Amino acid sequence: MVKEVDFTKIQRTCSEKQVREGARNLLVNGCGVKQGTELVILNENGLVEPNVADILEQEAHRLGAVVYVIWADSVPNPESLPQPVMAAITNAEVTLMNHLLAASLRLVPFDGTGLKMMNMLFTWNQMGSAFGRTHYEVGREILKEISPKMAAASEWHMTCPLGTDLRASVLKKSSAGSSGTGDSFTLLSFQLSVSGVYSNLQSNGKLAVQWVTPSTTRVLNAKGICLPSPVLATVENGRMIDFEGDADSIAQLKDYLQKAGDEVGKDGFVINSWHGGTHPRCGTDIRPTDDMFAWILLAHGNPALTHLHVIGEAPPGEGSLPLLDPTITFDGEAIWEKGELVCCRDPEFRARISQWGDPDELLHQVRNLGI
Repeated sequence: MVKEVDFTKIQRTCSEKQVREGARNLLVNGCGVKQGTELVILNENGLVEPNVADILEQEAHRLGAVVYVIWADSVPNPESLPQPVMAAITNAEVTLMNHLLAASLRLVPFDGTGLKMMNMLFTWNQMGSAFGRTHYEVGREILKEISPKMAAASEWHMTCPLGTDLRASVLKKSSAGSSGTGDSFTLLSFQLSVSGVYSNLQSNGKLAVQWVTPSTTRVLNAKGICLPSPVLATVENGRMIDFEGDADSIAQLKDYLQKAGDEVGKDGFVINSWHGGTHPRCGTDIRPTDDMFAWILLAHGNPALTHLHVIGEAPPGEGSLPLLDPTITFDGEAIWEKGELVCCRDPEFRARISQWGDPDELLHQVRNLGI
């Protein structure tokens, strides 16, 4: 799916030692790989840097795992899941998916009792970054802190500096999942970096739109759009019904949503759900103008970005509306404030994080998001 950026030509910003450290963090702290673990590694052709795939396989062997490697082409949509690959995943003790079919699987139940991990750090620079090397449990601890507060609330309210003012009731089933992390997914991800998915179909108010990005679940002709200037959409019951702003930007947004919706036979103006970034160490040099798909995939886990799923009523829809520097409250208590997680300032929470290192480092928020 990622076609615009040739990652092999990007200057490396970390050493091989750091990449191996990130790989062992993923394998040991994320996947629990040890001596004798039967591990299936699924790589997507054209997505994963071959050097990163090689290092993951090498480190798994060093840990004593029994390793099976599958290389597969991209999957164009959730209806085209390859059955031989699905059979391998179902029967594996541990599956590491460096493949975007995991994005289709993570919101639906599927067979198999083994651990399943989606890895989104598929480049050299990402795997070896401070984000990749931060102990896996830090992301889990953040979700353990915020998820119960969010799930127990009756209403959420979202604002942003560009005029977003959106609120809705909390549907209790909207934050369900089976991965045990509180992020609504049926499989784990590396790193854990987004909150639970919350319904937007009952929301009303205003929503600022700067970008519409493609989703990770389906290949569309509609590749995303970066508007010349932000548009403020009026939302009624989860659907954009009116727009304020520059006439050209409004026309481009409406045209894009209509065409993208028509391509899949869905209402392009429906905003079905949202979730916010939760990992302060997440960041990327990729810009929306470089490759919108790669940008949202690599940047969306930062607390400064919340993305709303658009185009169709069924989550996750066929596109995303990224929102920058949001303030989001649940029953009046701020979980995000101006794009930062409030819990990261709490002394008691920081003391818990200290078991994995210096909280000043582990919770220091990356500001490089490609924008």
